[in-house]
Amino acid sequence: MKQLTRIFATAWLLLPLISAALIAPNIAKAQTSDTPQVHVEIIIFQSLAQRGWTEEYWPLTPGLVLSDNPVRLDETTTWATPVVLDDLQLAEVRSRMTTDRGYDVLAHFAWQQPAFNRNQAQPIIIDSQLQKRRHETSPIYGQVRAYQERFNHVEILVELDRRIPANLRERFAEHQGIELAWLPDSWTFVIDESRRVRPGELHYVDHPLFGVLIHVSRVSQPE
Repeated sequence: MKQLTRIFATAWLLLPLISAALIAPNIAKAQTSDTPQVHVEIIIFQSLAQRGWTEEYWPLTPGLVLSDNPVRLDETTTWATPVVLDDLQLAEVRSRMTTDRGYDVLAHFAWQQPAFNRNQAQPIIIDSQLQKRRHETSPIYGQVRAYQERFNHVEILVELDRRIPANLRERFAEHQGIELAWLPDSWTFVIDESRRVRPGELHYVDHPLFGVLIHVSRVSQPE
């Protein structure tokens, strides 16, 4: 499957991003005040356009196997500080992603962390704890990791287990070469992407059935 990856430049997203200057976060005690910090923000959404179901052949995929050391994004994570709703930088972008425009936002979350290198960085688990809606019909699961070498990088591995629309079941079964009686209630789709990101740029990882917006910015440290 060919995945389209590009900077998200669709007209409805050509908005001035919220200023990269942030209110200084409550940095984890384990980190020193002079450690460079980054703000990483993720939006995961599904497309409501039904043509994606039959534009390509979708093989059955095994369940995702996460890395050995993923962590949850909560108050117990010593190196990552969850960003509260009022400090999300892509709030206005998300507000434009409405169902009448064909987008259904499943998760929107962000955190601040030190600019670890690749060997130091740990992935964060993506599951129902971070998902805000459609838990029953479109659950997501996976992990995301941010690190910095010469450039900032974000790796995202996420699956969407999406219920097959009732009006598409017969066509989808025929397209997939499955007897209708054997077609399951849902089908799983996967995004597995590693992206080099420049601070302040909005990146879009595309898939016919769902997608991910990625935004990284530097956090100003107090004097």
